[in-house]
Amino acid sequence: MFQSILKLNLVPNCVTYTALLDGHCKFGDVEFAESALQKMEKEHVLPNVIAFSSIINGYAKKGMLNKAVDVLRTMVQMNIMPNAFVFAILLDGYYRAGQHEAAAGFYKEMKSWGLEENNIIFDILLNNLKRFGSMREAEPLIKDILSKGIYLDVFNYSSLMDGYFKEGNESAALSIVQEITEKDVQFDVVAYNALTKGLLRLGKYEPKSVFSRMIELGLTPDCVTYNSVINTYFIQGKTENALDLLNEMKSYGVMPNMVTYNILIGGLSKTGAIEKAIDVLREMLVMGYVPTPTIHKFLLKAYSRSRKADAILQIHKKLVAMGLKLNQTVYNALITVLCRLRMTKKANVVLREMATKGISADIVTYNALIRGYCTSSHADKAFSTYSQMLVDGISPNITTYNTLLEGLSTDGLMRDADKLVSEMRGRGLVPNATTYNILVSGHGRVGNKRDSIKLYCEMITKGFIPTTGTYNVLIQDYAKAGKMRQARELLNEMLTRGRIPNSSTYDVLICGWWKLSCQPEMDRLLKLSYQNEAKILLREMCEKGHVPSESTLMYIS
Repeated sequence: MFQSILKLNLVPNCVTYTALLDGHCKFGDVEFAESALQKMEKEHVLPNVIAFSSIINGYAKKGMLNKAVDVLRTMVQMNIMPNAFVFAILLDGYYRAGQHEAAAGFYKEMKSWGLEENNIIFDILLNNLKRFGSMREAEPLIKDILSKGIYLDVFNYSSLMDGYFKEGNESAALSIVQEITEKDVQFDVVAYNALTKGLLRLGKYEPKSVFSRMIELGLTPDCVTYNSVINTYFIQGKTENALDLLNEMKSYGVMPNMVTYNILIGGLSKTGAIEKAIDVLREMLVMGYVPTPTIHKFLLKAYSRSRKADAILQIHKKLVAMGLKLNQTVYNALITVLCRLRMTKKANVVLREMATKGISADIVTYNALIRGYCTSSHADKAFSTYSQMLVDGISPNITTYNTLLEGLSTDGLMRDADKLVSEMRGRGLVPNATTYNILVSGHGRVGNKRDSIKLYCEMITKGFIPTTGTYNVLIQDYAKAGKMRQARELLNEMLTRGRIPNSSTYDVLICGWWKLSCQPEMDRLLKLSYQNEAKILLREMCEKGHVPSESTLMYIS
C-alpha cells in the first residue's frame, strides 16, 4: 500500500507515516521503522510524539532499552515533547529488566517535564511491586495517587487483587473486591480473571462454582479464564474435568492459545498420560503453533520415566522436527534429564552437538554435568568438569559447590570437602542450608562427631533448620556411642524446630535404647527403664504409620 502511494507520486503525510511506523513496530521490525523515520525527515514531514512512541515501544519490547532511550533523546532534540505514555514505556521496560535506579531516573525526568502520574503509570508501579513481592508498599502508593485526584480504574484494581493473591494475602485481596463492589466499578473479564486465578490458587474454592459465578455476572469467559480453571483441575488431579472443560471451551468458540497447550501437555505429562499429551501436541501443530521449551521440558521428563536414552532423544528430535527452536535452554533441559539418569556419555554427545551449533554451555549446563558425574560416583570427572568451567570463564555458584560437596561427602572425603568450602568462601559464596546439611551429615557419617556438632550449632545460629536426614545422622552418632539421653534431646530439638521424625529416626532410637539395656551387669530397674523407652517409641512409631525395620524387630523380639 505504502509503495503504491509512492508510485502515484503522492507524498505521505504524518498520519500515513505514523500508521506505517506503528505497524512495523508491532511486528518487531523496529529497524525498518527507524529508516522510515529518516525518510520522513528527508521528505520534510515532521514526525509527532505518536511516531516516536511507537519506535520507543518497539525497542523496549525487544529489550533494547538503550536504543529506546536514544530515540527519546532524538525526539527531545527535535523539540518534540514526550508525553506520559513515552515515560510509561521506559518505566515498564526498566522495571522489567530489574534496573530500578534507571527507572527511578526516568520517573524524575517525567516529573521535570511537568507530567503527572496517570492510571497507566500507577499500574506499572503496582506491577513492579507485584514482581518483587513488595505489595506492602502498595498502600502508601494508593494514598499518594488518590491525593492527586486520580481514581483507581478496573485495571488498577485487577493488579492490586493479583498482587495480594500472589503473596497469599487473601484478606487484602478480598477487601479490594469489596471496594470494587462498593464503588460500583464495573467488573470486566480481566478483573474477574485476576479474582478467579487468585481464588483458585488458594485451593479453597471449587473451580466450577467460580466459573459459574462469572457467567452469572454477565461476563463471557475468555481464554485466560479457561486456562486458570483447566490448570486448577490438573493441580487437583482431575484430568477428565480439565479435558471436558477444553471441549466446552472450543464449543463456545474460544480457541486454545499457546498457554492452554502448555498447561494441557504439562498436566497430561505429569500424570503419565503421554499418548494424550502427544494427541494435544498434534492438535497444537494443526492450530499453527510450534513446540516451546516448556513443552520440551515436560515431555522430556515424561519420557525419562522409561529410563531409556533412545526414548528421550527420540522425543527431543521429534519436537525439533515440529519446529522447536534449538537454543541454550532446550539443550540444557536435555542434558539435565540425561545427567539425572546418570547417562553422562549421552549428555556429552549432546554437549558437543550444542557446541557445533555455536551455542555455548553456561552454569546450568556445567552444574547438570557435575551432578551427573557425582551421582555416578565419578568425582574425578566432576572436578575435571569444574576445572573446565573455570577455564571457560564461568563462575561457579552455590549449587555447583553443593553438588561437589555432596559427591565428596558420599565418598567420605570430608577433609577435601572442608578445603572446597574454604575455596567457596574465597569466591565470596556463603554456605546455605543445603551446604550445612551436607557437611553435618558427611562429618557425622565418618565419625567426626566434634565437627558435625560444631557445624550443627553454626547452622542453627545462622537460622537454618537441619533436615530430618541430618538429624538422623546426629542421633545415630549418639546412639552408637550409647549416649541415648543426648539422642533424645536431639529428637526433642528436632520436634521443636518442626521436623517430623521418619522410620529411620525411630529405628535408630529404638535400637539404641534396647542395645543400651543389653549391657552386661546392668541394674534390672535401669534395664527395664531403657526397654520401656524403646517400647514407647515403637508404639508411637506404629501409631504414626511407620513400619519398623527387620533389625528393629529383631532387637526387641
